[in-house]
Amino acid sequence: MKVLIKLAAITIIVFTTSVMAHSEGHGKVEKSKIIQAAQTSAKALTFKDKGMSVGKLDSSWNKVTKDNFTVVEETRDAVLLKATNTQNNQTLLFIISKAGKVMDVKDEKMFKNEHGHSH
Repeated sequence: MKVLIKLAAITIIVFTTSVMAHSEGHGKVEKSKIIQAAQTSAKALTFKDKGMSVGKLDSSWNKVTKDNFTVVEETRDAVLLKATNTQNNQTLLFIISKAGKVMDVKDEKMFKNEHGHSH
């Protein structure tokens, strides 16, 4: 009986661990983590050009809050976020992978020209 209880407990632990580890690769991405990645990227871009399409941003982007970021579109591989800086009236689009990596940051005007339509 003790062996069966231990076996059942081990099975439950293994199953739960594999489900939790596997669930990170699929399904919904935590929007707060994606927004945090975009906000951190905006702040970092005020210090140095990190090779993104927008180059280096002015220091007013340090004051942009999470409330200024909205999810525009979610694809299988990435999330498109829009951020509006009310101090300089600039809108940027952040392309963030589902893993939370910033793939590119573009000025909304540039994105509309390349993409063919606005979001």
